[in-house]
Amino acid sequence: MPVNGASIGGGFTEGELKFASFWVRNKPTIRKAVRIAFIIVNVGLWGYVLWGILDAYAISYPRESRITADIAQDQVTMDALESNRPQNVRAANVLVLTGTDGRYDMAVDVENPNAQWWAEFTYRFNFSGEQTSMRNGFILPGSKTVLTELGFRPKGRGGATAQLVVDGIRWHRVDPAQVGASYKDYELERSNVAFENVTYQGGLIVGTKEVGRTSFDMKNRGSFGFWAYDVVVRLYRGSTIVGVNRIS
Repeated sequence: MPVNGASIGGGFTEGELKFASFWVRNKPTIRKAVRIAFIIVNVGLWGYVLWGILDAYAISYPRESRITADIAQDQVTMDALESNRPQNVRAANVLVLTGTDGRYDMAVDVENPNAQWWAEFTYRFNFSGEQTSMRNGFILPGSKTVLTELGFRPKGRGGATAQLVVDGIRWHRVDPAQVGASYKDYELERSNVAFENVTYQGGLIVGTKEVGRTSFDMKNRGSFGFWAYDVVVRLYRGSTIVGVNRIS
């Protein structure tokens, strides 16, 4: 009997001999258990891989494809809503011309970029901090117009600068039932005015002053007549605007 871990036989301790005896007696069982564990681990790994492939292509893919399609459809819907929403009216810089008796004329080009929308609005000019009278205006689809304030006399002195102020814009969509397939054709049939024979004559004497006169012919080429037709006239000296007026 070993005493306090003494060696037995060829130098092996009792514990080592017991372990060797256990290994010899259970070696086939241990090897079998290791093989089974290895097989279980491999089956688990391959099962995980196969499940991932199955989930990616058979289970999750159709669902994720539907989600992607829904997102794309929502984006198309949002794009359609954005494309159908009217864009803002575009305004150029306000032109300010000095008149007589301390008066000023103001004019600004306004453009409607929408082919299927027209707008009503009220507007005024802010002239160096002073407000002009509020006026009503409108602009047709895809067209340009000129807004004016003529003969404005400010109460105080200031720089000859002005800004356009637009309030209460109301958009109206063109109704195909009323205008047909093409609004441009509808407009051309009803508002087709041509300006011809523009001439300038100088050296005219009015009272004691020598003045010039510009004349032109307006021809209505449309199918409808008008009681009145407002026209904004701008007088150029070369490429510079030197005068603006509104006639009807």
